[in-house]
Amino acid sequence: MGVQARHLVKLSPLVVLVSVLSLAGCCTKCTGDKCTPRSPWQSPTIHATRSLLLVNTQELRIVLLDGDQANPTCVAESGVREYHLVPGEHSVTAVFRYADSLLADVTGLPLTLTHEFVPGHVYVAVYREHEGDDPEPEVAVAEVASSAIGAPPLYWSLEILDVADAWNSEPEVEEARAYSAWVIGTQASLGQVQPLLAD
Repeated sequence: MGVQARHLVKLSPLVVLVSVLSLAGCCTKCTGDKCTPRSPWQSPTIHATRSLLLVNTQELRIVLLDGDQANPTCVAESGVREYHLVPGEHSVTAVFRYADSLLADVTGLPLTLTHEFVPGHVYVAVYREHEGDDPEPEVAVAEVASSAIGAPPLYWSLEILDVADAWNSEPEVEEARAYSAWVIGTQASLGQVQPLLAD
């Protein structure tokens, strides 16, 4: 076998891997039942060896994961951002911003939260604003800046909630459950992935 042929043999697995990842990109342009979010989470291997963090609130942005710039693994057409994480403890730094009116912007200053992620579990990031300027010291919080004149002092908190916790009925959790069921449901119907929320 010549040198060029050996190089081609070595490159072939790389080409196959790149092709698979390209096809597994999550935003398809078609419509109908055959077009689901082509999330890597649909892969049984990824599903068994990774944790999934969802952000389904448009105002909330994850900016750092473990101190490095955070880029979503997948952004669905609905705008849900997926972050596929190696299980274990991770620090998540987030901010939020929205327009309170035509004249005022509200911005949550960066806040970092450390969380333990379990393989195969789906989590959703949730933020809450609180009035006042004296939060409880054990709660991780950051200030909220507003350009509104006379705005009350605000601080905000970040939570990462396990979607499998049946007791939790926060709106973001319910939306994450529906999204997860949608992503997994199509592949499960084809017999490729087990249902997601079973422990």
